[in-house]
Amino acid sequence: MNSLNIKVINKEDWAIYRELRLLSLQDSPDSFGSTYEQEVTFSKEEWLSRLDRDNQSKYALPLIAELNGIAIGLAWGVLHRSSDKTAHIYQMWISPSVRGQGVGRLLLKKIITWAKEFDLDYVSLAVTTNNMAAVNLYKTTGFEPYGALKSLREDSVLSVQPMKFKLCTNFA
Repeated sequence: MNSLNIKVINKEDWAIYRELRLLSLQDSPDSFGSTYEQEVTFSKEEWLSRLDRDNQSKYALPLIAELNGIAIGLAWGVLHRSSDKTAHIYQMWISPSVRGQGVGRLLLKKIITWAKEFDLDYVSLAVTTNNMAAVNLYKTTGFEPYGALKSLREDSVLSVQPMKFKLCTNFA
């Protein structure tokens, strides 16, 4: 890859975030709890609010991956409460044009490094069970399945598998 950059985004990046999020929901509708139809109707204020540090948990790490200045990936690390011992990953998505080239690993590594700074025990996520590329990425990175399968959404027949990464584990 030429120039790959992982960066934390903020309110000024709302339009890029919106574009990536909507692309992810269109490209991979069976990978997220939300849908394109729900989020395409969000106002500019809603997108700004998601990235406003005053409105969100101060323990959030919204990331994008850029290749040669073009946004190609998205992921959020979130610690819901300062007393929690587990961070969560949401909205993980990589553009189909660069999948399999290590972008997902770099986003995961950034979130895992961030979570270690809080002296947490785990990083968790949920992956749709039929998305074998994502399941394999998480497994080869060191995430392990835990708990029962859950429904992707209330109206979905698809299941998600919760997975955890133990932070004392070395990143694969």
